[in-house]
Amino acid sequence: MPAVSISNKHNMKDLIKSGLRPIIATVIKPLWMWIPRSVYIGTSPVRLLLAITRKCNANCVFCAYQFVRKEDKAHMSDSMFELVLERIRQARIKQVMLSPNIGEPLIAPNFIKKMEHLRAVGVEHIELTTNALFLHHIGLHEMLIDGPDKMNISFAGFDKEMYERDYRVRHYERTRDNILELLRLNKKLDTKREISLWIRGDLPVETLLAAPEMAEVFQLANEVGRMTEVDNWLGLITEDILPKGYILQRAAPRITQRPCMLLWNLTVHPDGDIQLCSCRNIFGDPDLHIGNIKEMTLLEAHSQIEQVLVRWESRSVPTACKTCSMYCDPANGLVGRWREIRREGHKRHAE
Repeated sequence: MPAVSISNKHNMKDLIKSGLRPIIATVIKPLWMWIPRSVYIGTSPVRLLLAITRKCNANCVFCAYQFVRKEDKAHMSDSMFELVLERIRQARIKQVMLSPNIGEPLIAPNFIKKMEHLRAVGVEHIELTTNALFLHHIGLHEMLIDGPDKMNISFAGFDKEMYERDYRVRHYERTRDNILELLRLNKKLDTKREISLWIRGDLPVETLLAAPEMAEVFQLANEVGRMTEVDNWLGLITEDILPKGYILQRAAPRITQRPCMLLWNLTVHPDGDIQLCSCRNIFGDPDLHIGNIKEMTLLEAHSQIEQVLVRWESRSVPTACKTCSMYCDPANGLVGRWREIRREGHKRHAE
C-alpha cells in the first residue's frame, strides 16, 4: 500500500543514502543476473517474519482479513511457539517481525512473555505493526520496557465517525488514548522505543492533519505517515466496499525478471507452515510454500528460497505475484540488504 511520510526524524546521512539509492539501482538493474544470490539472500536467515496470530480485533474495510477463511484465523499454539524458539536459536536469528500480512499481534496469548522468550534465544530486534486497540490490556509500561523495539501503529485518524466507519469497531476513545499515552510515556521513560503512526483514514489529508491531537503526535512519534491509496489485495478489495474518500490503487509496478525482494525472508504461520512473502500471500500460494517448521530447520528452509527465485527468473512467476501491486524491485534494496547480511555475518563469526 503506497504511503507518504509526512514527518520523520531522519538525519542528513539517511537523506543522502535515500538520494543515492535510485542511482545505485540504475547501475545494478542490467547487472542483476550476474550478482551471486549470496549477496542478497545470504547463506542463512537474516530475519524471520513470525505470525504468532492471524486473528484480529478489528475488521478494517481496506484489509483482506475480512475474506480469510475461519480456519486460517488462529493463534499459534504454545508447543508450536516453543518449536519456533528452538529453530530461531539454532539459526541464530537476530531480527523478528511479528506482523506478516494479517492479524493483530497484541491479542496473542501471553504477548509480553513471548517477547521475553524471543530475546532469551538471541533475538535482538523485534518489530510489529499494531492497531493499538489492545495496548491498555498489555500495559503501556510493559510494552515500553519489555515489548517490541519498533512499533508501527496503523490508525484511521483522530475522528470517531471515520474510525468506526473504517475499522468497523467501536473503540475509538480507547484507541486514541492508547496511542497518545504510549507516546507520552515513551518520552517520559526515555526507553528509545521507535514508534511510528501511519494514518489511513478516508478524510482529506488536510482534515486529518488538522486534528488537535496531531500537533503532539508530530512532536512525539518517530515518524508520521499517510497511506495515500488503498491496495486491492490481489483484487479482493474493490471500490464498492470502500467508504467514499478512499482511493483504490490502480497503477501497479511493472514486474521484471528480478524476483521481488519480499521473497528474501521466511514467514512462519501459526500452523508452522513456512511461506515466502509476508505481504500479500494470505492464502498460502503453493508456489511460495517452503515446508513446515515441524519438518525442517530454518536453515534448511532458507536454502529452498533459491528454487523459488530461479523459477521466477525462468519466467514462472508465482500465481500470487502476477497481479500484485506491491512488487518490490530488488535492485532498489540490494545495497542495504548486502550490508545487513555482512553485519549479521560478522556477528555470527564473533560468536
